[in-house]
Amino acid sequence: MAVMIEGPTVSALLPAERVAHDHKPIENVPGRLGPLWWNRLLSWIAPPWRRRLARAALLVPRIRQWEKHYLKASDEELLAKSQELRGKARGRWNLDLLLPEAFGLVSVAIQRTLGLRPFDVQLAAGVVMHYGGLVELATGEGKTLTAALPAYLNALTGKGVHIATVNDYLARRDAEWMGPVYEKLGLTVGYLQQQMDDERRYAAYRCDITYGTASEFGFDFLRDRLKLRQGQAHATPFWLPWTTSRHGPRRLDPRVQRELVYAIVDEADSIFIDEARTPMIIATPTRRASPEEQVVFLWADRVARTLVPDEHFRLIPKQEKLELTEAGRRQVRYSEPPVGKHAKAMDKMFEAVERALLAHYRYHRDQHYMIGPDQKIIIIDEGTGRPMPDRHWRDGLHQAIEAKEGVPINMPSEHAAQITYQNFYRLYRKLAGMSGTLMPNFWELRRVYGLWVTRVPTNQPCRRQLLPDRVFPTEEAKFQAVVEATQQMLAVGRPVLIGTRTVEASKKLSARLSAAGIAHQVLNAEQNQREAEIVALAGQPGTVTVATNMAGRGTDIKLGPGVAAKGGLHVIATERHEAERIDRQLVGRAGRQGDPGSAQFFLSLEDKILEGLGPHRQRRLQELGRSGQHRNWNSFLPLFRKAQRQIEKRHYRQRLDLKNYDKNRQEWLKDIGADQYVD
Repeated sequence: MAVMIEGPTVSALLPAERVAHDHKPIENVPGRLGPLWWNRLLSWIAPPWRRRLARAALLVPRIRQWEKHYLKASDEELLAKSQELRGKARGRWNLDLLLPEAFGLVSVAIQRTLGLRPFDVQLAAGVVMHYGGLVELATGEGKTLTAALPAYLNALTGKGVHIATVNDYLARRDAEWMGPVYEKLGLTVGYLQQQMDDERRYAAYRCDITYGTASEFGFDFLRDRLKLRQGQAHATPFWLPWTTSRHGPRRLDPRVQRELVYAIVDEADSIFIDEARTPMIIATPTRRASPEEQVVFLWADRVARTLVPDEHFRLIPKQEKLELTEAGRRQVRYSEPPVGKHAKAMDKMFEAVERALLAHYRYHRDQHYMIGPDQKIIIIDEGTGRPMPDRHWRDGLHQAIEAKEGVPINMPSEHAAQITYQNFYRLYRKLAGMSGTLMPNFWELRRVYGLWVTRVPTNQPCRRQLLPDRVFPTEEAKFQAVVEATQQMLAVGRPVLIGTRTVEASKKLSARLSAAGIAHQVLNAEQNQREAEIVALAGQPGTVTVATNMAGRGTDIKLGPGVAAKGGLHVIATERHEAERIDRQLVGRAGRQGDPGSAQFFLSLEDKILEGLGPHRQRRLQELGRSGQHRNWNSFLPLFRKAQRQIEKRHYRQRLDLKNYDKNRQEWLKDIGADQYVD
């Protein structure tokens, strides 16, 4: 049975012997990395990010020479050579000197184990990541396999390499897929999963290469810091990590994580940009609120339902804040505020009402959250469309949303330790990452993490056709046009992938497709159990897939038989996202690895993105769309890009403010001699 996995693909899986004879020098690969003389020139005069690619390209011929040399070796000889390289690395040899030979060795191991041969562009991307940089690799270019090259080289030191993915499924899948490659060369591989006990985590971290989610690495760091504070962990001699007792061997040091040396972050923009505003927090478990504790939340929700926008409160989109006006404060003051044990001062009552208003006017069901089967509020990750059951909003917002939806209210937990993604990943001695959409945040990544972004060309020229955007007056008209466009594509035998921004939109569109008699699959936060299977089959003839944001789905969409000849996969995006990168990730699902494909955006004047223009202008545009009194709706296209830029600027300022706040907080805690990460 064929297995659909993300990674480099070739037109046919060739055995190592045939691959060796089919190899062409880098100079004869037009339009990819370029000839050697050109790269030598660029390595001196080009901008920093381009110099990195040029210098990496200069190493590719040397890697290919070692690859050709090792193709003649037996498996036992490969293992012996790997052990020799490990001895040199642990003998304090410079890893840069071992790079060509190590990459050539891994390339041969990949060919013999997986039947795939790394492309020149993948080798160059691996070189850039070894030197500590971020690479932009287009969707379908094989990021999983590319990461194996620098991971192997840096694992030779025996200090451990961490490869961070976006979910548990990908961590396990990548470890199992690439594990035989590393094991052929004498290295050990482990992976982390949620709900894994400490002994298994300890064993996974003692492997040469450890796969896990970006958050699992961070939370293990925090848990170990808590053990230090509580006196459970002490410095232990390296030669005495265990002791014995009547119950058997026992570790003296309960910490599971080793020193943070080298990390490779997949979907780096999602972790370093989208998640930058989300701190990792270890907190005590939440508990059900008593009737007395619920009084303030229920009262605030009841009052919020009576207040009028612009009269009693104002939304400030640029700061994502909401403020009561003087009229609103008077209304709240005379709304019979609760009294008693759990009542608070009047200024705190105002804040409770403002949070209740945010719950009603800023946070929407099936977009920002959903209600789980156990009547719990589950946050939806806007970047990926995935449910985040372990996350909670802070400062009473989560309880305000519970009161709004009429579900049981749980009291906020106390925080024991916290750290932001920004601070945690800057603790590594060397950091690298990869994604398909890093260039839009080039300068921010350089400013915050000190890393250059290098765009690596695709292995095959891109044949994707990006059709002009279409604007419609209302959401209803837009969805009707989407159904018609889907029917047209199905008539010629092309598969269709329809991207929506929210769970609610995916439900509405699914209902319309069903009414039109179009069979389809739905993938959203409520239906994500078969995520990999649904995405993998999205390129088969006549298939229609409706999915929320495709960021970091991690599974390749391969075209079925005859689909390429008919034009390939067609992507329909039903709304612009707050970040251009996520739009590009969705569009990038079509036309991978030189396949044909097309994409088009269908927009309406009722789209959420227009809130970036301000609430008043957004309302005027919605009223104009409902009136239908306009001849050319496409003339509003520039407003969508303007609104997107405004929101991106707002989020950028928030991330910088967070960075400065964290910096000041760490300096203050350091001055008083407190732990910087444990509250």
